[in-house]
Amino acid sequence: MTRTARGAGLTIGLALVLTSCGLAAFSTPALAPEIATRPRVEAAPLPQSEPMRAPAEPVLIAKATLPQAVTAKASLPATDLGEVRHLYQSLNNCGPASVVMVLSTFGISADQEAARLALRGPDWRRGMSPVGVDPWVKELYGLRAVWRNNGTSALMKSLISNGFAPMVTQWMEDPSVSRIAHWRSVVGYDDARGVFYSNDPMRGRYVPLAYDWFDKVWQPFSYRYLVVYRPEDEALLKSIVGEQWSDRVMREAYYERARSEAAIRRDSSSWLAYGEAAYQDGHFDESVAAFQQGLALGSAEGVFTLRGSYPQALRALGREADASRVQQRLNATAAVPTVAAPPPDDLALRIAVERMLREPVHFSD
Repeated sequence: MTRTARGAGLTIGLALVLTSCGLAAFSTPALAPEIATRPRVEAAPLPQSEPMRAPAEPVLIAKATLPQAVTAKASLPATDLGEVRHLYQSLNNCGPASVVMVLSTFGISADQEAARLALRGPDWRRGMSPVGVDPWVKELYGLRAVWRNNGTSALMKSLISNGFAPMVTQWMEDPSVSRIAHWRSVVGYDDARGVFYSNDPMRGRYVPLAYDWFDKVWQPFSYRYLVVYRPEDEALLKSIVGEQWSDRVMREAYYERARSEAAIRRDSSSWLAYGEAAYQDGHFDESVAAFQQGLALGSAEGVFTLRGSYPQALRALGREADASRVQQRLNATAAVPTVAAPPPDDLALRIAVERMLREPVHFSD
């Protein structure tokens, strides 16, 4: 496809998708905050009978103290979070069970069933999205939660070394055995043994997971991780996560990483991950091509993000008929029936529009 044709198709597709999302009016409002002024008050004249008083001593107002920079501790060769509660999950309840285990690091004894209803709802077939964790822990416990993609083993070590208990989305077992997506908490590691330790809601307490295996079963889920934290620890957490605290920065970094891994490994899992990363960063044509390559090389069973990203990438390119066919085929393999198409990723669409506006499109006859 020529750049001109691709640009025109992307323009039409994005226009359709943005309109359906209520984002068609894509403009940046001028940043012109109003400056509040105090009303002028005229001083009342002093009575003639009273002598003029000497001016009061000036009041010295101390300068506001700027917050001190927070420096994270260096990662240790081996460490763990001490005694962390372990519990086995109820049916398909790995996410809420992992959240409950992590809450124990704050001295909170939460109920798994209450967490299930709040974070998954009553349908036992549905998994847990990370999106609902922050409002739930904030309302009940005054805590916060953040999730990102593009996690690394080094980041997990740094989080644990600084007292955080991250959760990750991975295959529960090796995908050659089963393809079940799974949340687990990570509570320690040991460089000498080359393992992370997980309080796994299915496999048990303090389960050792080899570093290379940990990355292998993490890749198909965009290296997704979640951290529950106290509001007063947010500066520390930001210093650990770094620039990728920004969702936009994280997406660009993940796109570059996934593209590189696909070029090196050339396997189905890497190509599917590349497709997901390209979609998240608004490279919709690359996303579709990578998804097609990944599906040609192997199975996408269990990779639940594909059911939304692949059809929406096609829609962004103006290929609605193809998107509907792909959606129907992927829904037929899903554990949970889907009636409506998942919503598009608003930020991915905005990134694509901004990129398109930066790059001139040349029209030919």
